[in-house]
Amino acid sequence: MTYGEKIYKKCRLNSIFYNAVSEQRGEKYNILNMKKNGIKIGLVSVLLSAMLFSGCTSQYRVDLVKQRRDNLAEELKLIQVRETMSFPDPLTLDDVIKIGTQNNLEMRISRIMADIEKDNALAEKLNMLPQLSLSGNLGYRNSYNISKYQDVNTGQEYLGSSTNQEKATKLMNIDLSWNILDFGLSYLRARQAVMGTEIKRMERIRQSQKLAVELSAAYWRAVLTVKDLERVKAIEAEATEYKTRAEALVAQKRLDPFIAKGIEKQVSDLSITSNNLQAEITAVKIELAKLMGLSPVTRFELSGESSAEAYLENMPDSSKVDPRKLEIVSLNHRPELFSADLEEKVRQDEARSVLVSMFPGIRLSASQNFDYNSFLLNTTWSSVGVSVAENILALPSKYMSWKAKDKTVSMVKAQRLMLTAGIIAQVHMAFHDYRTKEKQFRLYHNAWLISEDLLNMSRERNKLGTVTDVQITQRMMETVVSKLQRDRSLTDVMNAYNMLLVTLGLNFEQWTEKLAQMNENAMPEDIQTRDITPEAKPLGGNK
Repeated sequence: MTYGEKIYKKCRLNSIFYNAVSEQRGEKYNILNMKKNGIKIGLVSVLLSAMLFSGCTSQYRVDLVKQRRDNLAEELKLIQVRETMSFPDPLTLDDVIKIGTQNNLEMRISRIMADIEKDNALAEKLNMLPQLSLSGNLGYRNSYNISKYQDVNTGQEYLGSSTNQEKATKLMNIDLSWNILDFGLSYLRARQAVMGTEIKRMERIRQSQKLAVELSAAYWRAVLTVKDLERVKAIEAEATEYKTRAEALVAQKRLDPFIAKGIEKQVSDLSITSNNLQAEITAVKIELAKLMGLSPVTRFELSGESSAEAYLENMPDSSKVDPRKLEIVSLNHRPELFSADLEEKVRQDEARSVLVSMFPGIRLSASQNFDYNSFLLNTTWSSVGVSVAENILALPSKYMSWKAKDKTVSMVKAQRLMLTAGIIAQVHMAFHDYRTKEKQFRLYHNAWLISEDLLNMSRERNKLGTVTDVQITQRMMETVVSKLQRDRSLTDVMNAYNMLLVTLGLNFEQWTEKLAQMNENAMPEDIQTRDITPEAKPLGGNK
C-alpha cells in the first residue's frame, strides 16, 4: 500500500467516524431543540391563554351606574307616554276593563310569554326536519405526503418516492341524514310544546278574569265614594247655615252657647268626613291607574251614569239560586280544568318519549362528496347508508324512567281531582259570601232609608219650630253615617257577586247574563279561539 492510499484510507475512516458522531450529536441536538421548542411553544400558549383570559374577564366588567341611568331614562320615557294617554271622558266600567286588559303590565308580560311559547312550539316542530349539513375544507402543506416504508421480512426501511395527495387539499361534503327515532321524539316534543302554549293561554284567560274583578272593585269604590263626597258636602253646606244662624242667636244672647258648640261640633265632624272621603278618592284612583297600567298622575274621570243601583238590579236573589247548579257551571267553564286536561296529555307524551327512546335508533343517510385531488380517478362520488345504534346498558335506566313518567300521569289525574273538589268548595264559599253580603246590604239599605225619612221629617218640623237645629244636625250626621255604611255594603255585595262570577269561570262579557237562567251544561262557545285581547280598538292614545 502506497503512502497516498494510507492517507486516503485514514481520511476516509475519520470522515465516517465524524459523520457518525455528527449524526449522533445531531440527533441529540434535534431532541434538545424539540424539547426547547416544545417549552417555548408551551410558554407562548400559556402567555396567549393568559392574555385571552384577561381580555375575556375585562369584558365582564359593567358600568352599573351608566347602565342604570340608561335603562331609567328609557323607562321614564315610556312612563311619560302613559301619562299623556287620552281616553273617553268619562270612563265607564267597560272602558276601564278594556284599558286594563290592554295596558296592564302583568298582562303585557303574559302576552310576551305567550309569544315565547309559540316560538318554542314552532322551534320544536322544525326539529322534525332531517339534518342537512354542508362542510368544506381547504388546506395546504409545504411538502408532499410521502411515507417511509419497512420490509416486514428483512426489517429494512426505505423512503417512498410516490404520493397520491396534493399539497393543497379542497374537500366538500353535503350530507342528508334522518333519524327515525329522533323524528318520533321531536314529534312528541312538538305536540307537548303546542299543548304548553294552550296551557299558557288558559292561564292568561284566568288572569284576565281576576284582573276584571280587581278593576271592577276599584271602579265601583271610586264611583260610590265620589257620590258620597257630593252628598256629604251638600249636608255640610246645610249644616253650616244652621251653625251661622246659631252663632247669630248666641251673639243676640237668645241661644245657649253650649247648643251652638254642639252644632259646630257636628259641622266639624262633617268636614273631617269630607276630607277622609277626598283622600280615599285619591287613593282609589291611584290604585285604579295601577291596575289599568297607567301612571298615577294620569288624569281620567269616571262616569256616574253607570249606576250601581242598575248593576244591583241584575244581581239575582240568593235565595232563588241553586248552589248545585253553580257547581256544574264552574266545572264547565274554569280555565284551570282545561289546563289540567292538557297537562295530563303533556305527561302522557313525556312517558311516550321515554318509551320511544328505548327503541334502537335507525338513521338513514345520503351524501354527495367532492375531493379536488388530481391524483384521484373519481373526484366526486355519492353514498347512501343505514345505521342502527342502541345503548343496551341504558335500557334499565330508561325503563325505570318510563315507569316514573307513567306514574306522573296518575299523579296529574289525582291533582285534577283535587282541583275539581277545590273549585266546588270555592263555589260554595263564594256563594255563601255573596248571600251573606246581600243580607247585610239589605239591612244597611233599610237603615239608610229610615235615616232619610227621619231627616226629611226633622226638616219639616224644624220649619214648624218643633225640632231644634241641634237635633236636625244630629239627624244629618246619622244620615251621613248610614249612607256611608250602606255604600260600603253595596261595594262589598257587588264585589262578592263579581267574585262569584269569576269563581264560576265567566269572562267579563258574561257578567250581564242572568245567573238563574244560565244553562249549567253549556260549554264556553269560544273555548277554542277566545283570548284576553279585546277586539275593540285601543281606547288609549297619545294626545
